[in-house]
Amino acid sequence: MRWTFKPTPEKGKVENLAKELQVNSTIAAILCQRNIETFEEAKRYFRPSLEQLHDPFFNERYGSCRVKN
Repeated sequence: MRWTFKPTPEKGKVENLAKELQVNSTIAAILCQRNIETFEEAKRYFRPSLEQLHDPFFNERYGSCRVKN
């Protein structure tokens, strides 16, 4: 297995995101590499609502894996 590096994001996008989030440019660059480029996208990433979270008991291969009483 080899490491794969994502391309360096545009400097302007990184600077804007760093300013908007009030974070270091390194953190903003990592977020941009994950296609998070706005305050709202960062908010959804760091503080997802319950609807945005996956069901930990759902298995794509077998469906629901909940134990029934």
